[in-house]
Amino acid sequence: NLDAQFTLVRISDKKVVLHGRSHGRAGFDRVTSIFANVRAREDAENRAAKTVGEELRTRLLAYLAQPA
Repeated sequence: NLDAQFTLVRISDKKVVLHGRSHGRAGFDRVTSIFANVRAREDAENRAAKTVGEELRTRLLAYLAQPA
C-alpha cells in the first residue's frame, strides 16, 4: 500500500491551487524463498509507486491544461 498527498502552490502569491491524495496498491505472493519474497515485495512497491506517479502526473496535466 502506498498513500501520497500533494499540494501545488502558485509561487507568485503562495496560493494553493491544487491538492489531493493518491493511492497505489500492489499485491504479491509469498513463497518459501526469503530472497524471492524480498524481491517480490520490492517489485510490488515499485508497481504501487508507478501507479501513484502516473495518477499524479495525469491530475497535474489536467490542471495545467485548463485555460488561465
